[in-house]
Amino acid sequence: MLHNRLWISNDISEAQAAKLSQELGISRLLAKVFLSRGMSDADCIKKFLNPSMDDLYDPFLLRDMDRAVDRVARAVRNRERILIYGDYDVDGVTSTSVLKSFLERQGAEVSFYIPDRIDEGYGLSINAIDKILQSDVSLIITVDCGISAIEEVKHLNSRNVDVIVTDHHECKDVLPDAYAVVDPCRTDCSYPFKELAGVGVVYKLINALCVEMGLGDQYNNYLDLVTLGTIADVVPLVGENRIIAKYGLPRIQNTCNVGLKTLINNSGLKDKPINTFGVSFIISPRVNAAGRIGDAGRAVKLFTTDDEEEAFEIVEGLNEENKFRQDTEGEIFRQAVDIIESQIDLDKEKVLVVSGESWHHGVIGIVASRITEKYYRPSILISKEGGVGKGSGRSIEGFNLFKALCHCEELLDRFGGHELAAGLTLQIDKLQEFRKMINAYADTVLTADDLVPKVKIDCYIRKEDINIDKVRELEKLAPFGPGNQEPVFAYKNFKINEVRAVGENKHLKLRFEDEGFAVDAIGFRMGHLGEVFGPNDAVDAAFSLEINSWNSEQKVQINLKDIKPNDETVLKNTYFYSLDKRIEPAKLNGYNIDSKLVKDVSLAEIVPERRDLAAVYQYIKAAGEDRLMIEDLFIFAKKIAYSYRICMNYFKLKKSIEIFEELNLLKAEPLGKYGMLIELESNIKGKTKLDNSKLYRKLQALKSCWQQPN
Repeated sequence: MLHNRLWISNDISEAQAAKLSQELGISRLLAKVFLSRGMSDADCIKKFLNPSMDDLYDPFLLRDMDRAVDRVARAVRNRERILIYGDYDVDGVTSTSVLKSFLERQGAEVSFYIPDRIDEGYGLSINAIDKILQSDVSLIITVDCGISAIEEVKHLNSRNVDVIVTDHHECKDVLPDAYAVVDPCRTDCSYPFKELAGVGVVYKLINALCVEMGLGDQYNNYLDLVTLGTIADVVPLVGENRIIAKYGLPRIQNTCNVGLKTLINNSGLKDKPINTFGVSFIISPRVNAAGRIGDAGRAVKLFTTDDEEEAFEIVEGLNEENKFRQDTEGEIFRQAVDIIESQIDLDKEKVLVVSGESWHHGVIGIVASRITEKYYRPSILISKEGGVGKGSGRSIEGFNLFKALCHCEELLDRFGGHELAAGLTLQIDKLQEFRKMINAYADTVLTADDLVPKVKIDCYIRKEDINIDKVRELEKLAPFGPGNQEPVFAYKNFKINEVRAVGENKHLKLRFEDEGFAVDAIGFRMGHLGEVFGPNDAVDAAFSLEINSWNSEQKVQINLKDIKPNDETVLKNTYFYSLDKRIEPAKLNGYNIDSKLVKDVSLAEIVPERRDLAAVYQYIKAAGEDRLMIEDLFIFAKKIAYSYRICMNYFKLKKSIEIFEELNLLKAEPLGKYGMLIELESNIKGKTKLDNSKLYRKLQALKSCWQQPN
């Protein structure tokens, strides 16, 4: 599906950018990026560009941290049996590994428990607790979970086991009656930074323990794993998370952790710079594979072992499971898309609730992310098994998924999560009611505009802004991630010099020019646009800037985020002509069409001929769908032009569709700003004569009396 993306950019004051540039000794380009993100204070910007470990907050500002530290320190002194109860994703695995390693170094008796994703699901459960109690533990510390475990903590209290909850997920009105509950999202917690990952909260706990036990800064020995879990959990890389990632990425690069080093070396990253992309898309999926497909406890063993052979064996297994995960993910994604396309009315349902029999619980969260990306709307994928559904959801900006699930709480057995990601369990007989309820809620908080994907642009730039020195300066903004995305720029009126699909036609390779300036561009997963845009086309581009190294040569390269026909080019393809031969002022999609833009236009560019009409109808039918969603008529027209080697544009295509509608060959209605929803008529009897269309005859009359305007 091609989304008609809305480009959003701020109007940046050149004078303000120049002032900030001079004050800080940075380029105007970097100054504009800061201004676009609401940062104009020089001191704040200096702090952002030069984050310091000294800027981390006192861990004792977290509510209940003092109680947690006292209880853990006592358990260590008294050699009590401590159990760490974690989660099966990267955040949970690293949280468990960090706390286990730290406590063992202090001489504590520590074990851990990671629930089975399929049999037990997320968080504390009574079944898991009954197993744990057989080992005679006296203190359980939850990491990356526990904030919603009201009944489970009550059950442990009845068995005289103390519980310390450390979590970072959003809290309900009632908290577990634990010995201590450490969660920055508590409404009664005044901790200044609320966006820590689960492993970030653990980092704060061992920091506080170091203060209490006089251990100096030993907590920083685990900064590599803390950074891995923080980046993998997709928390905003601002504030304390930015500091953690900034100082932790070099620790990952030069890690002394045997398991992490083995994983890096076997993931193709050996001796390569490791950034947030490498952590998110190369390292983390392999760690996640342990919990998604197999036993997440192996990932904890990986990060806590000093045995290189054991580490290598575990990594080999994770690589195999990651491949299996990819295959399983692809199959579930195909099934989910088929269900959406055949069973869900996208005009009526803003939240996609999709279910399938025995879908792998460990993979549906990733598939939900892909579904949300494809359709740009919240999605919840539910695996049905034995009358119970276990689901994972992902959301879009403007729709708090956790609050939506709170609204539907009466239908759910359990749920938890964040604004943009959540999990749930429900009975299958309540599935359809849940689908209706969450969509009814979505109708109250989401508008049609919210469902239009957006490209957030920091600023429009000129060719003078695209050079290696300025691109290198932009790297000072790293590490990039949620809350601190890589800068996105826009350029008006690039001319395409070369264009082709590469990488088995998955990606788009282009060369842009503008009055003697040239730059290469790559558009990942945009290979289909190789049939849409061609040499000499004028386009506007949204992109990030990067340095591409090849054969010891370094050049600036554009990484495309979106591309669309240039405004002026669009206007020249959308003229309105009246029968009295005058060019009338007209508006299309908010543009005022100036007569100076319409000189020297040939009749072939505006009136569809029989050949054009045949091509349009054949192309629509060839799609093989009774109901066709065209999200951008400009791009659709280009595809027809390239496929049939004819002159086709927005005007011709629009008139062709109107003619077909008049002839009862199809039904059409507007879709968004530039699109059209087309439904082909199935019961067409005999041949249809074009002359039966008044619009077709009118255009032919126009053709016969037309004289080209001077």
